Amino acid sequence: MDRCDRLRKQFKKRRVLEISEIMRLLATTSRSTVYRHLKQLDYLSSYSHSGKFYTLRELVKFDETGLCRLGDIGFSEHGTLANTMAHIIEHSEAGKTSSELEHQYHLRVKNALLSLVETKRIGREKLEGRIFVYLSAEHSKGQQQLKKRKKGVPGPLPEWLVLEVLVATIRASTEVVDAHIVASQLRKRGSHIRQEQVQQVFETYDLEKKTPDSTR
Repeated sequence: MDRCDRLRKQFKKRRVLEISEIMRLLATTSRSTVYRHLKQLDYLSSYSHSGKFYTLRELVKFDETGLCRLGDIGFSEHGTLANTMAHIIEHSEAGKTSSELEHQYHLRVKNALLSLVETKRIGREKLEGRIFVYLSAEHSKGQQQLKKRKKGVPGPLPEWLVLEVLVATIRASTEVVDAHIVASQLRKRGSHIRQEQVQQVFETYDLEKKTPDSTR
């Protein structure tokens, strides 16, 4: 059994490997040797966890958005997180906000979005408050997305509601904070604030969500 066969067998057994494990299996310290063998097996690197995990394309099944999660590790048929986001934004009906993308990818995406904007791979427009929507880099398509987005933009929330959500968010600061958790805690206290209103506050004030991948 050659080294490629041994590597494929280990992938089929484990599904996901780190490069250090692959080096041990191939008995090499050379990254170029590792990638030469991985290329022969049609590999994928994770879009999460800074791309440090690997699997084989034949072992994953992508959903309709081109994503697959193996445990808490994310893989995309478009490759890197940046390439995947650019594809999703380009093909979205009304652009995407950072909160929507973070919910979809289960990790922070702000830095990657800013890099895509700076390299002009995507566009960005500011909506009411401080909400940004990310759009196709092609101007006419981006404007069509923006027009559709504005039709669905909710009106401003009353100050008392915003304050109540912010206080609930602070109280939940030791947990994984997202709109679902905050809305659930508000309901337990007898509040009738809806989850979509909590999400609107999060987007308006650019609240940083703490996700399992955010510290990696």
